[in-house]
Amino acid sequence: MSKNENFDWTRFRAYRVFDEFLQSFIIDRKSYVTRHRQRLDLEAGFKEIRLCFVDKFDDSNADFTKKIESQFKDASENSKIVFANVEYLWAMPMNNIGADKKRSYARRWFNESEVVIGERYFFNSRDGIANPGQWYLLNKYWELNALLRVLSLVASDQEIVDTTSAKSRIAKLSYSAIYDGAAKEGCFAVKNVCGVHSALLHLAAPDSYESIISESHKQQITKVFEHVISDEPKVVCREKKIRLIRKRLYEEYSDEGDPDSKYRWFFYHNRVKPLWIDKKKKFQQMTSSIDDEIHREQVAQDGSDEEGAKVATSGYRITRSAKLVADTKMRDNFTCVACKFTFKKQIVHVHHLDPLSERQSSKKTTLEDLVTLCPNCHYIAHFWLRKSNQYKNLEVLLRKLKPKRS
Repeated sequence: MSKNENFDWTRFRAYRVFDEFLQSFIIDRKSYVTRHRQRLDLEAGFKEIRLCFVDKFDDSNADFTKKIESQFKDASENSKIVFANVEYLWAMPMNNIGADKKRSYARRWFNESEVVIGERYFFNSRDGIANPGQWYLLNKYWELNALLRVLSLVASDQEIVDTTSAKSRIAKLSYSAIYDGAAKEGCFAVKNVCGVHSALLHLAAPDSYESIISESHKQQITKVFEHVISDEPKVVCREKKIRLIRKRLYEEYSDEGDPDSKYRWFFYHNRVKPLWIDKKKKFQQMTSSIDDEIHREQVAQDGSDEEGAKVATSGYRITRSAKLVADTKMRDNFTCVACKFTFKKQIVHVHHLDPLSERQSSKKTTLEDLVTLCPNCHYIAHFWLRKSNQYKNLEVLLRKLKPKRS
């Protein structure tokens, strides 16, 4: 299932609840998480929350709940209801925040009968969108500020008339906050990177934005897999890069019996995640990226001398010609043409001067397009190719690879 139009996101509660929340809280001005039926004054609520939560900012190490109770001690019921709804939305889509914990936020101020109940509202299963790391949880003050900023701007927008227009505005505000630094300005300004912006992006437009909350994860994914989209230099938006990388890798991996999981969290697939996770340094990202490129070449499915097509297996694999590979090794006598390494007609790789990973469709390959290299020289060849396309020229490449005589 690789086409967006075939996937029904509303089968999972986080997406249904998000729509219901926007309809109730933003459009109808009613509380979603408590049983209060009065119409909320969102403008007054956000104004008082700013006075209580921002102007009385408490940066001590005291328990967050105790700080909230102190800050909102004299606040109106209206403001407490508004804040309870905002805090609920921050926690709602996260699988690793327990259902009881999510409900406890509203119970700071309201008794058992005043807070809604049931799995429809409070869940911590596959109905959520992510399992955020410690940053999302420990950065809660700034996360809530970021969410308050977005919701207050949406609530004050006269052009918001339904959930569709609300989600469109939320997506634009969240995107601008991440990539234009807009969150640092105006009411409820934030100074930290906030995962809630990415969560809102996905909830508002799941077919356009991945369910990736971590800024670090987005950086690692784009850096490690940039070779997959090297033919698209005009794509500069990181979100579009990630979607394009996903599109090109998706069919190469089987769904392991759970197509929903693969579709919703592709980059966290058991075989994809190890390629990029914890690759935070540039050298680690480069190494992993080249390793992946070489690996995908070496395990390519046998085909004709038209190489680079994708064929179905348990997932999809690119094709390469086993005959051309064998002929190249025979021609070069199973020897690395750069460093002259040879070992019992084993070990040596066949390097494509025009990498298979860059081909988006099949293309005829000849012996002149191939050269034998040992694994070390093969890795280095790809390393230099990342620096410049001049290393697609065999003579230029060999001058760079051949050991210098002392």
